[in-house]
Amino acid sequence: MSEQEEVDELSSQSIKCMSQPVLAPNGSPIYRIERGGEVTFHGPGQLVMYPLLNLKNPIYQQDLHWYLRNIEEVIIQTLLHFDIKSNRDDINTGVFVGQNKIAAVGVSASKWITTHGLALNVSPNLDNFDKDISIPCGLKDRGVTSISDILGESSCPSLKEVAEVSLSCFGKVFDVDVRDGSSIR
Repeated sequence: MSEQEEVDELSSQSIKCMSQPVLAPNGSPIYRIERGGEVTFHGPGQLVMYPLLNLKNPIYQQDLHWYLRNIEEVIIQTLLHFDIKSNRDDINTGVFVGQNKIAAVGVSASKWITTHGLALNVSPNLDNFDKDISIPCGLKDRGVTSISDILGESSCPSLKEVAEVSLSCFGKVFDVDVRDGSSIR
C-alpha cells in the first residue's frame, strides 16, 4: 500500500469513527474520540494542526514521545516569535505560560503515521474552558490562557498570522519543506 493510500485509509476511518455528540451544559457539542489525554476543546479562535507524518521516514524517529516533544517545540517557537515565553511541563503534555495552558497536544498514530497534533489558543472565548463544563486536559489545578489574553486583544496577531508562523516553525523543527497540498477528502 502506498503512503497516500495509507493516509486516505486513516482519514476515512477517522470520519467513520465520529460518534454523535452529547451537549455540554452551555450547548457545546462533545465528541468521544480515540486519542491521549482527557478533554480537549477545538473551536473558533484556536489554531488546530493535525500533521500527517510518516514516522517511518528516516528523517524522523519511530517514537511518539519524540513526536510529542517536537510538536511542543513548534508551539514554543511560534509563541517566541510573538515575544511570549512558554514552557513544557515535567508531568503534563502541552505548552504553558506560567501555570496556564496555552496549547494542548494530542498524539496518535497508526502504522507510524501521525493523526493528531496541537490546538494553540490564539483568541478563543476562554469561557469554553469553564471547569463547571469540563476540566481541560484533566488539569484541575491549572488555568487556560491564550495569545489574546496575554498580549491584549488589540495586540493579538490574527489566526492567519499565527498559522503562517506556526507552519514556518513546523518546517524548521521537523526539517521539512511545508507547502500547500491537496485536500485528503
